[in-house]
Amino acid sequence: MNDLATLNGQAVPPTPQPGSSGAAGLRDAHVLAGINRILQEALSASTEEELGKLCLTVAEDLTGAEFSFFGERRTSHDRLDHIAISERGWASYHAGDPDFSRNELPDELQIHGIFGQVILQDRSVIVNDPASHPSRVGLPDGHPVLHNFLGVPLRRDGETFAMVALGNHPTGFTERERAIAEELAPAIVQALLRKRAEVALCESQRRLSTLIGGIPQLVWTATQDGQWTWASPQWVALTGLSVEKSLGHGWLAAVHPDDRDAALRFWTEAGRRGDLAMEGRIRHQQTGRYRWFKTVATPVHDDHGRIVEWFGTSTDIDNLRRLRERQETLVAELQHRVRNILTVVRSIFTRTVESGGPIDEIADHFRGRLDALARTQVVATQTRSGRVDLENLIRDELLGVGAIEDERLSIGGPDVALPADTAESIGLAMHELTTNALKYGALRHPGGRLSIAWHVEHASESKCELIVKWDETGVPAMPVLPVRQGFGTELIREALPYGLGARTRLEFRGGGVLCVISLPLNAEDADPPNRSNEG
Repeated sequence: MNDLATLNGQAVPPTPQPGSSGAAGLRDAHVLAGINRILQEALSASTEEELGKLCLTVAEDLTGAEFSFFGERRTSHDRLDHIAISERGWASYHAGDPDFSRNELPDELQIHGIFGQVILQDRSVIVNDPASHPSRVGLPDGHPVLHNFLGVPLRRDGETFAMVALGNHPTGFTERERAIAEELAPAIVQALLRKRAEVALCESQRRLSTLIGGIPQLVWTATQDGQWTWASPQWVALTGLSVEKSLGHGWLAAVHPDDRDAALRFWTEAGRRGDLAMEGRIRHQQTGRYRWFKTVATPVHDDHGRIVEWFGTSTDIDNLRRLRERQETLVAELQHRVRNILTVVRSIFTRTVESGGPIDEIADHFRGRLDALARTQVVATQTRSGRVDLENLIRDELLGVGAIEDERLSIGGPDVALPADTAESIGLAMHELTTNALKYGALRHPGGRLSIAWHVEHASESKCELIVKWDETGVPAMPVLPVRQGFGTELIREALPYGLGARTRLEFRGGGVLCVISLPLNAEDADPPNRSNEG
């Protein structure tokens, strides 16, 4: 043996020879110091290989071995992977093997030969004459000459899963070195499993942190009475409250004042119900406004079924709530519109039939008026606002009878967006005027002229008046009043004033019809967004 050994960086005197009075006690003291060193320094090892080198260094110091390695049996049971080779072991290998020269751990070694007997027979093995051993199979390229060998199994749950191999004691291995190595073995196993548990825990925490950081929800933990014990980075980023300020009931500072009492009441009932689900408003630090969140929490139980903690998430549902509210409004508007349209259709049908005439003529009039109503509905449903552009409404009606803007027809006025209900009535009025002009007026006679113009007069910042003028000229006819008041006349003179608060003027004069409709309007409808933005 070496005249002077080292342990934990300190020189220790030579071990007394067997049979001397202090030999056993001194050996036990050195082994105990080695075990303490393994367990203490294992905490600072960053990798399994670093831990393995530490264990091998202690084993070499205590047994006097020249080199050593630490290997683990694969789950396939027929291969051995190196966990570590000691620093003295690396120094013993020559550069003939490129893997060893690069300090790359050999893997997938077949379990056979002398070292294989340790795992296959599940016992410690001492071989002081390897050259004549029946299990000898030779050495890998670059491996130092093996003069003697000591192998010790490492057991977990009673089964051998790894081994420590020591080589080249100056005088050969004895039962003393075997005893030392076997005493170190449990500490090596404990240190290795502790390191693996630590690495697994760190990896689990890293993955959990990555998972939590990657989800949009606000995540937190709390005690049974709603006192928070932890909050995720998303909570801090959204609310501006630090984790420290959110602990306990500090999280309530980010909750809308009107929702705080309700949130605490949920917590008083959560333990009885076994779950927690509520909706409340949380302040967004960047915008300063409160957004709706759905909070759900699940209890964590101990082995006796008692709730020890709550794990919760808060999900932003503000946009969803707004969409839901918008949907409810749209459904209500749709129901209102359907009732109105049915009322209008019933009125159109009644007045068309009351006008009298052949059944074919009545059907044509009714069909034309329904088509005018339908065109208005199509335009209304094609815009996000549900409003109808006045110019498009007029042009669609004229286009339906083949009338296009030319030297006989002029159309012009500012952008005006009509509410759908208003557009229905104005559209019917344009239909009646167009039908009359096509049968008797400016659209029938080549010399006729039709001017449709409108402008807006502002009465105040919020109120204004839309004035639409339908002016026919050049019609070769004498002014003759209708023998009876038809649907169109009644619509313009009575229905528009009654339903829309309009002032109307309708004249059947020589040269064509003059109709002026003055309609009260909100200022925002008289200055709508550009038409290109609709649809």
